[in-house]
Amino acid sequence: MTRDEVQRRFRCGTIEEAYENSKLFSIFMQLLFTGVGMYFFWLMLDEVTLVERLDNIAVLLFCLWRIHRQRDIICYVTEKGLVVRRQFMSLQEFYNEQIHEEKSLVFLPYKDIFSISDNWQEIQLGQATEGGIAVLPVHLQFLSKKHKQHIIDRIEQEHDDDDAD
Repeated sequence: MTRDEVQRRFRCGTIEEAYENSKLFSIFMQLLFTGVGMYFFWLMLDEVTLVERLDNIAVLLFCLWRIHRQRDIICYVTEKGLVVRRQFMSLQEFYNEQIHEEKSLVFLPYKDIFSISDNWQEIQLGQATEGGIAVLPVHLQFLSKKHKQHIIDRIEQEHDDDDAD
């Protein structure tokens, strides 16, 4: 999705920053998928018919798709909140996310964010009352430390502004 599409879909205000996974992690995953793809291509060379090659071709296409998707934006810091990529919960959601990546994006207003877990795999939403917290699994664990700190600072800034009002 483009920045304009994100702004229109979520009505989240101006996009201040857009973050993807850290470069080190993205390069590692691209190399991993390249290695897997090369292995299945090598296996495919011994196959005689197209039918025998289909499973290898499917794995090779998946590896190429994942190499392409490594640089996807996983978090937008906006004027009114965060737009984050939600963690898939089933195999069907995983397949759906591969085709319709925009469906896994979720808008979280700053006022609703209670905390982010230490491993950056969950965002707790709501109020610190009994039964007032909801947990949203997210894909933020591979952001760089600098980007994580910026997100924390932005959330704290909004919470401080709300407390001042």
